[in-house]
Amino acid sequence: MRTRLPVDNEKWCANRNPYDLPPDYYYDEIFVCSECGAEELWSAKQQKEWYEEKNQIYSFAKRCRKCRAHIKALKEEQKRHMEEMANKEPHPNEEFFKKKHT
Repeated sequence: MRTRLPVDNEKWCANRNPYDLPPDYYYDEIFVCSECGAEELWSAKQQKEWYEEKNQIYSFAKRCRKCRAHIKALKEEQKRHMEEMANKEPHPNEEFFKKKHT
């Protein structure tokens, strides 16, 4: 059975175009992940939090939890790498690389 949660119109409309009409209810929805093609449930409860609490305007579930976790891990690894590079000793010929050579 699909879950149905009522929309709080005040929260839903907080950051939206006033001409957009909110839906009456959120329903559980199954979507296909854009990365791996897996089917996943986007629950009415998750939608209510997404649209009313986080105010994510005009967006919807696109990736499954596994793919989102993978992308998050890649971003964390990239951030860690960039922090390491920022703390690394400069190259001995750094001035040479900064010069414009014509």
